[in-house]
Amino acid sequence: MLKKAFGWLSGSIGYLLYVGGVVVLLLWLLFPKETVRRFLEDALTRLYPALGWQVGTVAVEMPGVLTLRAIEGFEKGEGKKSAVRIDVLTLQPRIFESLRAVQLQAGYRMAIGKGNVAGLIRMSGGQKGMQVEGTVRDIQLAEVPLLNRQLGRALHGSLSGSFTATVVPALAGKAVLEGRVKVENGRVGLKRPILSHTELPFSQGTVILHGRDETLRLEQGMVESDLFDGSFSGTITMRRDPVSSQLDLIGVMQPKNKFFKGLDNTVAVQAFRMQLKDQALPFRITGDLSNPGIHYEEFAMLFQTLEKELK
Repeated sequence: MLKKAFGWLSGSIGYLLYVGGVVVLLLWLLFPKETVRRFLEDALTRLYPALGWQVGTVAVEMPGVLTLRAIEGFEKGEGKKSAVRIDVLTLQPRIFESLRAVQLQAGYRMAIGKGNVAGLIRMSGGQKGMQVEGTVRDIQLAEVPLLNRQLGRALHGSLSGSFTATVVPALAGKAVLEGRVKVENGRVGLKRPILSHTELPFSQGTVILHGRDETLRLEQGMVESDLFDGSFSGTITMRRDPVSSQLDLIGVMQPKNKFFKGLDNTVAVQAFRMQLKDQALPFRITGDLSNPGIHYEEFAMLFQTLEKELK
């Protein structure tokens, strides 16, 4: 089910709606703000118990905007390391649109560091469920410590894109996700160097996402780098713990001169370059998201020879 598939985010949207509804009701009934803040912290803890949660302030601002500030999740244990932080989250019911469409609608906006996520929530009953759509702008991957630490590698880049997620709580959380993602000026650390490269820098990476149940399909993936230009597609089979999700991607790359930096012009290098004049370098990435392996298909043996020459 998708409630397991897309981690705690998409899998818990129905629960978040319930929490949001209760919060609004509490505010309407003039419950103390401190009570609402504690309720939110308890709700977030139930939603993602791996972290300890704090909500800075809760306020109702004109015209009817619910504003939450300094929502932060901490890794448990010594040091109280910040893992997730939302600087400001606002929710604003769209009364007239809700009446016309006969469904509850609300706009939302999250400020996360230098970036933001903003969009619309539509809630319907029965099997229509709920739809969340949004636009992501300039989220800095380096400002998401949880992602970096769970993957065990440094991530840099500016994330932008758009998405639509539909969740049907009446069907045990069945959901569909559609999205487009772009990362600019990116850099990914490599646990196992590739031809002495310990990180993958790229100017731009794009991909189209289609999610259903536990499967996330990646299509029309493109990467532009100083090391190579490449394309890819494939699937990610999602798990409750996102870092244990299973990758199965295939693609091709066109290496550039910097890809071979540090290698002498040996017979093996010349043979490698000669073969790449007629075709692109194929690759397959499989395994856990936290520690995947890469295989170069029919070039595997030649690639191993190049790796040995660097030692």
